[in-house]
Amino acid sequence: MTRHEGGCLCGAVRFEALGTPRSVFHCHCFSCRRQTGAAVASFAAFQVSGTFRWTKAEPAAYASSPGVIRKFCAHCGTPLSYQAEKYVDEIHLSIGCFEPAGDLISVAHWHVEEKLPWFETADDLPRHHGE
Repeated sequence: MTRHEGGCLCGAVRFEALGTPRSVFHCHCFSCRRQTGAAVASFAAFQVSGTFRWTKAEPAAYASSPGVIRKFCAHCGTPLSYQAEKYVDEIHLSIGCFEPAGDLISVAHWHVEEKLPWFETADDLPRHHGE
């Protein structure tokens, strides 16, 4: 089983995810853009039970909206994950936190109705609105 590892910028928080991600995608929603400070946020979605764990320190948590928890390093501020009640037993991990991240290839764009007007996507990946 493939092991994916990663963590925050300062190294205080580390994680491990086993196996193949359920999905790898780019999110253009306002909340993800605001939380990451980027024009688009990229995530790899993994099953939590039996395949994911924090291996060094537990990150800080923030309830960003009803039913949504975002986790980040309390020391350096690196955004690490997104979890929503509607995605049972699933965690979305920020692609930029993986070492290496190159083997996690995106398969779609989500919330394209919220995409910044100047942000151009040059790929032919499927584009989805909303949930």
